[in-house]
Amino acid sequence: MERAESLEASAVPRPSPTVPWPFDRVRHGQVEFLRDARASLSAGRHLLAHAPTGIGKTAVALVAALEAAIPAGKLVLFLTARQSQHRIAIETLRRLERKGARVAAVDLIAKQSMCLQEHAPASGRAFHEFCDFKVKSRSCSFFNRDDEAVVAAVLQRPFHVQELIRASASCRVCPHKVAMDAASRAHVVVCDYNLVFSDIREPFLARVGRSLDDLVLIVDEAHNLPDRIRSHLCGDLSLVDVARAAREAKDVDPETAHQLAGVAKSMERFLLGLRGERVARKEEFIDAVEAGLRHGLGRHVGYTDLVEMVGWAAEEALRRALPTRLPELAEFLARWRDVDEAILRLVVPGEEGKFAYRLLDPSVISRVVFERVHGSVLMSGTLHPPEMYADLLGIPRARREHRAYASPFPRANRLLLVHPHTTTLYARRTAEMFDLLAREVLTVAVAAPGNVAAFFPSYELLEEVLGRVRELAIGKPLIIERPDWDKAKRDGALEVLRSARPGGGAVLFGVQGGSLSEGVDYEDNLLAAVVVVGLPLSPPNVEGEALKDYYVRKFGSAKGYDYAVVFPAVNKVLQAAGRAIRSETDRAAVVLLEGRLLAPRYARCLPADFAPRPSPAPAREVHAFLAPA
Repeated sequence: MERAESLEASAVPRPSPTVPWPFDRVRHGQVEFLRDARASLSAGRHLLAHAPTGIGKTAVALVAALEAAIPAGKLVLFLTARQSQHRIAIETLRRLERKGARVAAVDLIAKQSMCLQEHAPASGRAFHEFCDFKVKSRSCSFFNRDDEAVVAAVLQRPFHVQELIRASASCRVCPHKVAMDAASRAHVVVCDYNLVFSDIREPFLARVGRSLDDLVLIVDEAHNLPDRIRSHLCGDLSLVDVARAAREAKDVDPETAHQLAGVAKSMERFLLGLRGERVARKEEFIDAVEAGLRHGLGRHVGYTDLVEMVGWAAEEALRRALPTRLPELAEFLARWRDVDEAILRLVVPGEEGKFAYRLLDPSVISRVVFERVHGSVLMSGTLHPPEMYADLLGIPRARREHRAYASPFPRANRLLLVHPHTTTLYARRTAEMFDLLAREVLTVAVAAPGNVAAFFPSYELLEEVLGRVRELAIGKPLIIERPDWDKAKRDGALEVLRSARPGGGAVLFGVQGGSLSEGVDYEDNLLAAVVVVGLPLSPPNVEGEALKDYYVRKFGSAKGYDYAVVFPAVNKVLQAAGRAIRSETDRAAVVLLEGRLLAPRYARCLPADFAPRPSPAPAREVHAFLAPA
């Protein structure tokens, strides 16, 4: 193996003098990816890479991007949704530094998470209004103080963001201002997707003195990007929200409170008169709002007047340091009126009803980015199929490259089975099927000498199987994921798994698409087996049908259904299954309790290196596979 890897490394073009390779050698599997990334970025193209865990994506992307960016005076943005990936990127940059590279790097997270103000609002929109007011009024001592000493230190070597915050705090300067001032002189910024794929893009670029043409992008875990973009341009407004806003406005602007109380009553009349959830017309909400507005200040108040009034009340509440959701209401009112392209508007009836808007097409925001930036690498262990993501994001066909790389891990280390008689198909969700699913989860958990994770399509299905498993007495401690878990709870679950392993292990119950099935690395072979229960196809609803119809119109009937329904579900299965093996020495079993994955309709959607074998008795095979030699 050493000899083969040395030969491969010698075949790789030498790194540029400014960007050495951060490790002693180029590992098996990295050669092709590194060559493709270099070629794509030097030609100003976009590489979409299905690159499995273990291939060393971060090192490849950073080296290729910096090689393209530094000589041309461009800025590399390493975009990721996970703070754990921030740490990996900064550690890779530190390795480059130890190899002699002079790469100025900045680690940047949300302004709210970097703020040193003790009484800053907790909610996002309110925080930004609060921060803007403090800066404009010159009442933030941290922002006003000279930060050049800390900026210089940050540019000397890569700081993790918490180190940057501590250094800033010790000098009593604003950490976010430090990061932004340093970013204007940096070679690479590690940051969230939102800095490029949201409405803060233009302010960010202006702040660092760059245009889109000056950027080279690395999009980490790129399979998440379309949904992250959609989630940025969405909103919900319920009766409860409007009533609360009216109460909050009383203390700062009685006239606005008076108008909002009327709007709440008008909305209530409208929502109580509906029979079911449906698509809403833009005018319906505007008309319902205006029907509740009253004459005020000697004039008729219209929808646009209300937007301005709520905005002013929000600013006043923040100026007085009052807790408020008025900024979110102002944003909803403005966006409902102003945003139209690829927007779905919904109305949900009843006393707990609401109006809502959703972005159907992420390319509305992303296509201009990919049209103008110098080039990009979009990478993920489940960017499958890459061409789907290129279509969804509006990446120009003339500039896109699709690649799928083989896993560097030994195939013999993973047992991959599918039980042909199990399913979560709606028509077959019977007591007998739930009994079978529970028995299979239990027998695999007993057969595996160590920790086992079982991931379900929904919390409802998790509870159905969990109740039966409890009755059967599994014999191992159970860890049950809940919808409201935060990072501390997730970290606690991992600690329980570590503690339980020497005694035979525990069983983790989680959901596909949740943070435990996608956002967590189970290092050091923490899981002996993963059971993926069912296929998480979205249940029929108004929003899902609208998305499918939109994609069918845009991409055609076959692609539209796959893009809206099939591939998102298969991707969640792949993400959950991928928790089992995180390094080349890990050995684990993956059992899929969903017979539909053997049918051509779904089997064709699986990557080439993910070909499960049917097994009607997977527990026996798991036991034999994991038994000590």
